[in-house]
Amino acid sequence: MNRDIFELLSLEECYSKTHGSDFFETYYSHVNLCMAFVEPVLKKLNYHKSIDDVKRMVQLHDIGKLGTEFQDAIKMNKPQYIRHEELAFIKWLDNYDILKDLKEPYILAILAHHRTLIDDESAIKIERFISNRSDWKILSIKWLEIVKRTTADRIDHEFLLALPLIDILRTVDILASFTSETIFLQYNKKPDIKKSLYEAGFSVVSKELSCINIRTDEIKFETLSDDGKTVKICLNSPVKSVIEYVRREKS
Repeated sequence: MNRDIFELLSLEECYSKTHGSDFFETYYSHVNLCMAFVEPVLKKLNYHKSIDDVKRMVQLHDIGKLGTEFQDAIKMNKPQYIRHEELAFIKWLDNYDILKDLKEPYILAILAHHRTLIDDESAIKIERFISNRSDWKILSIKWLEIVKRTTADRIDHEFLLALPLIDILRTVDILASFTSETIFLQYNKKPDIKKSLYEAGFSVVSKELSCINIRTDEIKFETLSDDGKTVKICLNSPVKSVIEYVRREKS
């Protein structure tokens, strides 16, 4: 298997998502906007555990998007073998420097923020990665400690601890994505902009996944710059952040 798909590119050259057919949003932009929503979401969910650990999780939740496959997919519409959240988990399993100290419930939440905790497809990809490594025995033991429980261990504590973290991560992700998409639509004067996150149905289960609804009229922003390639927006409400869009180069 080509190991290149497991490598991560530098932050500066990567995008997090597309807006329309002609704009990308930078990796930094989406992550920083997610970070801006953390404290309002934790307050809404009445969360009283470590805020620093949650912030670290949110900061790293899309690190798999730095993978070559994800970048090729959004830039050139190429197919992906491995999803970005699966790649993040594999890098953690492999003791990648900035991920290795993340506690197990937090990496499980990253793995599950778009899907279930560990589905069969994800498990197959993780095990294929392990099988191609010379240190497969070490990685296999670490993996099996997560997915294979003895009958004496009837309560899966790590999985239970991951559940509220999944709620937090999905919520900040949806709020950030809806906000940046709405700003993009307003900036480009697109018609028929929905009045709120819930009305837009930004996710088919927006109301269940997000404990906070955002009205479009709450989103206040100003343009910082537009040099023909990059658009920088200062978001002032409902949270403060800088959003950065990059125009697709025309071939």
